[in-house]
Amino acid sequence: MDIKDIIKAVERVAPSAQDNYLDAIRGGDALFKTHNITTPLRMAHFLAQALHETGGFRILRENMNYSARRMIEIFGVGQHSAAVTNAEASRLAGNEQAIAERVYGLGNPRKAHELGNTNPGDGFLYRGNGILQTTGRGNHKLMGTAAGVDFEGHPDLVTDPNHALKPALIEWTQNNLNDFADKNDIRTITRKINGGFNGLPERKAWFDKVWLLLKDAGDPVEDFEIGDGEDDVKQLQKDLNALGADPQLTEDGRYGPNTEQAVREFQAAAGVKADGIAGPVTEAAIKLRLDTIRGR
Repeated sequence: MDIKDIIKAVERVAPSAQDNYLDAIRGGDALFKTHNITTPLRMAHFLAQALHETGGFRILRENMNYSARRMIEIFGVGQHSAAVTNAEASRLAGNEQAIAERVYGLGNPRKAHELGNTNPGDGFLYRGNGILQTTGRGNHKLMGTAAGVDFEGHPDLVTDPNHALKPALIEWTQNNLNDFADKNDIRTITRKINGGFNGLPERKAWFDKVWLLLKDAGDPVEDFEIGDGEDDVKQLQKDLNALGADPQLTEDGRYGPNTEQAVREFQAAAGVKADGIAGPVTEAAIKLRLDTIRGR
């Protein structure tokens, strides 16, 4: 792939992209090759995740300027380990540093330990940063060690054009995401980067836009037609068929529109959020339903 074609695609789908990111990609040919992101499919998946995490390459650092209502939605009781109360949200609203310390820093000991935030102020200093929103002192240190750059001492370097690609590509390679990109398995890629399926529909939308611009002539247009079928999707299709999917699904391991619709219909019947995403809650509901049918 020519780096110029990649830049054209990014500028097309993300017209407000920050120069930091555009310059990093312009100078990133050697890095992409080092991390074997050398096919349109791998590049489309990498860019889809990066574009989602950065809001179309517009976000350099995580914005912690939350209203009280939004804080409760994201970091409230039952939503996040911070379990921010209504009273706290009203008091903290609009105070970025205080919010970051409460949810990522010493105000949330469990999360602080997970992120390696050991000092007062670490929550804000090491908030989401760069292409894949590296978060926490510990992750900045790990990525810095791997890249040979002092990201812990100088977190601003994570968005410097000379280094911006490095943490994202290191994370990509450490998680063996090229293998999943080759299978067109955006669900697993999202789970490994995000820890769940947050924003999966939006990530898929970014992928569709980039794929249309990067794909080789003759490659399928529909994303679900690309790559090999996934074993877990084959099992999902088999389970949905056992539960009476109508029409019956082809058990090919491809998470196409028919499978998504069958998941959505099962979710609606089971009282689960009907988003068409077979996450842990939906998988547990399917297992429970099957166990009930089979008398286990």
